[in-house]
Amino acid sequence: MFKKLDRYFKKIDEKGSIEGLVNEGCWQEINLISSKGGVIRGNHYHRNTRELFIILKGKIKVILQAVEDNRLKGEKLEVFVTEGDVLIIEPNVYHTFFPEIDSLWLNALTVKNDPTNPDFHEI
Repeated sequence: MFKKLDRYFKKIDEKGSIEGLVNEGCWQEINLISSKGGVIRGNHYHRNTRELFIILKGKIKVILQAVEDNRLKGEKLEVFVTEGDVLIIEPNVYHTFFPEIDSLWLNALTVKNDPTNPDFHEI
């Protein structure tokens, strides 16, 4: 359904630091998302697209639920992500984001969005 990624390496020296955030997937589109606290984002699922989220700042409650035959299935899962967290959401998972404070994150898609045939589906 989803997974939070751990850093796969971290190096700190006199120049600063570097942290490995993502070393999997094939991302075709990358977006920067800014959200005010108290809004709702998402509220959809993708049939063919995996999504990656890298939280740059903020605190966001994410509600996830499996989808089968365009219907919600099983129990809802609630996770919180904050600055530095990396989250991958698999296809057929309904996802809704509730930023609790002003938030900023990177979003990457495995399938480039086609405005004439978008892989964004609501229930």
